[in-house]
Amino acid sequence: MVEHDEKEGGLRAILNFGHTIGHAIEAISSYSQYLHGEAIAIGMVKAAALSARLTGFPHSHQDRLKDLLQKSGLPTHIPLTSAQEKKLIAAMSLDKKVKDGEVRFVLARSIGAVDFDCSVPEELVLWALRQEF
Repeated sequence: MVEHDEKEGGLRAILNFGHTIGHAIEAISSYSQYLHGEAIAIGMVKAAALSARLTGFPHSHQDRLKDLLQKSGLPTHIPLTSAQEKKLIAAMSLDKKVKDGEVRFVLARSIGAVDFDCSVPEELVLWALRQEF
């Protein structure tokens, strides 16, 4: 996949599912509290929640993703204080997927099918962060 899309212009961007929030989690925890895969697992669950709200990603797929990650021993939620939420939102603004000053997400339509370059209102990101699915 990387070989066919070195610059992440299309197919490879699917690998970024969950990374916008995941990288921000790593940043606000000073890269010490969560391993990369753990932060991305949390990000994937939150991206799945956003996907369910914005792209019609089935709730059954959202539940399946969370269950698979939990069975793999990965975290699927991070409790955040209000101050930590603000730091996380600020950290997301430094993501490589920011375009024209707006954070962009990879959101799923179904398993294996995503929409790239999706704009998500901050209020909805905060909603997803607060959910324990």
